[in-house]
Amino acid sequence: MVKQRHVRSGDLLDDDAEVVIRGGDLDRAVVRVDAQRMHEIYGVYGISVFALRRATLDELAQQVPVGAVPPARSGYRRHDPRCRLDPEPTGRNPRHYTVVLADLDDSVEALCSCARRLWDNPYHEA
Repeated sequence: MVKQRHVRSGDLLDDDAEVVIRGGDLDRAVVRVDAQRMHEIYGVYGISVFALRRATLDELAQQVPVGAVPPARSGYRRHDPRCRLDPEPTGRNPRHYTVVLADLDDSVEALCSCARRLWDNPYHEA
């Protein structure tokens, strides 16, 4: 049975320079497994991300995590033309989004090819 996702209508990332954060490295195998897990639950391929909206990376890193948090965060910008991302506002947290992957193989490749910067999260142990 497919679970219904909570989509926040009208909550779009309008700023092309908005930074989107994903816990852990953008390893193709990990992204694929995460997207497949979401498909099993919600019926769509996607991955969870957070937006730095009215917060710094340091402030976001200090928040209490939902589930396991990897020791690093990788960020990428929405306007990278290779990414073709359109994060969908999901969940109750106003900073949480889902990057829906229209085609699993092509989308995973595009996502993992995005320009990004790794940052070790000093607030969580490895």
